Amino acid sequence: MNEQDARKIVEAVLFASPEVLTIKQLATILGGLRPQQVALLVDDLNAEYEKTSRTFRIFGVGEGYQMRTLPMYKTWIAKTEPLKPVRLSQPALEVLAIVAYRQPIARAEVEQLRGVDCSGPLRRLLELKLVRIAGKDKSPGRPILYGTTREFLSLFTLQDLKELPTLEEFDLPVQDTVQQVLIQDVG
Repeated sequence: MNEQDARKIVEAVLFASPEVLTIKQLATILGGLRPQQVALLVDDLNAEYEKTSRTFRIFGVGEGYQMRTLPMYKTWIAKTEPLKPVRLSQPALEVLAIVAYRQPIARAEVEQLRGVDCSGPLRRLLELKLVRIAGKDKSPGRPILYGTTREFLSLFTLQDLKELPTLEEFDLPVQDTVQQVLIQDVG
């Protein structure tokens, strides 16, 4: 398969997929290309989209890619088919921020930081697949550890957790920081 055909296949597969496709999945679909080769194909496609003023790009999400429209067009897209926004309560936002910044973390640690029971917000975040069970701690009782998911990265358009702003970047009290970090992209 030549490079032009490979680019067309990457474009078609990403266009058709509602889910994030990992770089390994794309490499397999393309007949065993190396992940670096897939990344170069994606870069070439994005360069072409930008050069021709397309309204979409291929975004890196976690260890994969997803085709999305550019954020500047969300107002018009919402008029055609309004998306159901992810609504999270203040406690759920706080728990999500703690898990994102401190993962893997046990519920007891989250509760210690918040000062209240977190079982409800954690259950809601698990239902929304923004948080996952990341294993068990080795401490007595082997408490469950929580971490964020690929859906979390996708919701906030992050390629990985390193893209989260550091708490030092905010000149706000911790409560306000948690809210600002989590609602900036959810709007």
